[in-house]
Amino acid sequence: MKKAHILIVEDEALLYKRMQKVLEKEHYTVDEYSPSVADAIACINKKRPDLVLLDIDLQGEQTGLDLGKMLHKTYNIPFIYVTDFNDDQTFYESLNTHHDHFMVKTKPRLDSKELVRSIQTVLHRNTFVKTVAKEGVLGLVGYLDDVKKYGNGGVTKVPVKYEDIAYFTVRPFVNEDEKKEELRANYLWFLTKSKEYYFLKKSLKEILEKLPYYFIRINESYIVNISSNMLDGRINGSRISIMNQEFIIKDTYKKEFTKRINSLYQ
Repeated sequence: MKKAHILIVEDEALLYKRMQKVLEKEHYTVDEYSPSVADAIACINKKRPDLVLLDIDLQGEQTGLDLGKMLHKTYNIPFIYVTDFNDDQTFYESLNTHHDHFMVKTKPRLDSKELVRSIQTVLHRNTFVKTVAKEGVLGLVGYLDDVKKYGNGGVTKVPVKYEDIAYFTVRPFVNEDEKKEELRANYLWFLTKSKEYYFLKKSLKEILEKLPYYFIRINESYIVNISSNMLDGRINGSRISIMNQEFIIKDTYKKEFTKRINSLYQ
C-alpha cells in the first residue's frame, strides 16, 4: 500500500532533517524544506500532501496559525502542530484553526515514536472521517419537476468535472430559444468550458462548501473558477475575465479573493 506524502513546515533546518529522516525510515515521502507559509503554499500547489506537520513560529510575517486556518478552510488537508510553544494561550488559539493534533517539541530531541504514532492516528482517522474528494457534480439537464417526466431511457443528470466548470450562479440564464429566463427558487446553474449549462438544486453557500480551492465566491451571484485553464486575467483589481466574460469582485469578497489568488499564483 502506498505511504502518505507529508509536508513539514519548519524553520529550523536541523529539525526538518531529523523529522525527514524519521519519516522516510517509515517509508513516507517528505516534501522539500519549507520554513515559511509562502514556501508551504508553493509546495501544496505543486503536490498536495496527505498531511502537514506544522511549526507555529515560522520565517516571515505569517505564522503557523495563519497557515493552519488555510489548511482547514481552503485546502482541507489534515495537519499536526509540532511546536516549542507550550503555553495555554497558544494552545487555545490553535483550537480555532481545527488542527488534528498538537505536539510540543521535547528537548533536546523530538520524540520520534510519539511523532510517528500521531501521524498514523491522524491519517487513519481521516480515511474514515473526511469526505472523499469528489471529481465533480451531476448536473441536472432541467428542473427536477421537468426531468421527472423523462422516459426510462432519458438522461436527466450529466457528470461534469469541477475542472471543466467556469462558474456557478443564481443569475437569470439564456435558454435554448435564446430567451432570458429567471432562475427558479432554490436552484443555481453552472456553465462549462464547452458552453453547456446545467442546474443544481442547491444554494451557492451549499455548493461552495464542497468545491475545490480554486473556486472562489466574488459577489452575491457568482462562484468562479480561477484556475489557469479558466481565468483570462484581472482587470483593474476589481474585475476578472473568465472565458472572455467580465465579472465584478465586490468589496465584501475582495480580501478572500486576493488571498486565494496569491496562494495559487506567484
